[in-house]
Amino acid sequence: MWHHVKWLRRALLELWAILMLAGVVGFLGPFGTYLAGNFLSRVWSWWMLLMGAYVLIRPTMIFWRWIARMTGLPRGSMTFWGVILASIPMSLLWQTTGREEVRLLGGFSGLLPFTLLCSLAVMAVAWWARRADEHLLRNYNADGGYQWRGEQGAAPKPGDRSAEPDRPARPPATASGRPRLYARLSPGFDGDVLALESEDHYVRVHGPRQSELLLMRLRDAIAEMDGHPGEQTHRSWWVAREAVSESVGTGRNREIVLVNGTRSPVARDSVDRLRQSGFLPA
Repeated sequence: MWHHVKWLRRALLELWAILMLAGVVGFLGPFGTYLAGNFLSRVWSWWMLLMGAYVLIRPTMIFWRWIARMTGLPRGSMTFWGVILASIPMSLLWQTTGREEVRLLGGFSGLLPFTLLCSLAVMAVAWWARRADEHLLRNYNADGGYQWRGEQGAAPKPGDRSAEPDRPARPPATASGRPRLYARLSPGFDGDVLALESEDHYVRVHGPRQSELLLMRLRDAIAEMDGHPGEQTHRSWWVAREAVSESVGTGRNREIVLVNGTRSPVARDSVDRLRQSGFLPA
């Protein structure tokens, strides 16, 4: 359930950003489009054009990120060059079915740099939406109320632990038997920690019904689980043993489905180790 909510929130942020971008481009009227109708008609035309790029490029980004996750290759580089390659067939498609704004570019030689620019714009939109999503989750509670914005309203910088808020701490492990990591979570975090996912300088703590971002390294978060039964299934994932619902895939292409429906990748070189420990079903 949480996985679907996360993607819906990201999609809404991305669509809003594309609308704002279409408004800016429609106002500027590049490539001679300032002569093509009034402001609203130009915004509508550019919105449709950018949405065409979004529909083609966004699945491409997801595909190459999946390839990077399965192979252990750098996600950023794989996604970037995958999008660059995808702009070539997109140029051919737009040359055939493109709107008047595309025809103004003057053939394939002028269209290719334009589609590349649109592809990179979609990447920038996705990057912004991810950052905005992290900001909302970090600074606002589940009811949309203000939670914390750091010193003088600024978000904390990566690695700046002094900027973390003073939150009501849960009882320490010596008193409650729970790992130290729980003391970092907000009071609204309900249930046990199912998994830890590294996201840049943050760790996303997955629970049964929600997740929460913490400004720390994955290895530090694993250490603060205080030996709680679990395994690091991937360089960016740790999964609690009791959170495993099933394993999907064949051979070394495996994923773990958690009890809340979230899927955790399994590194190819970790399959044998996880099988031998009994963590991953044979």
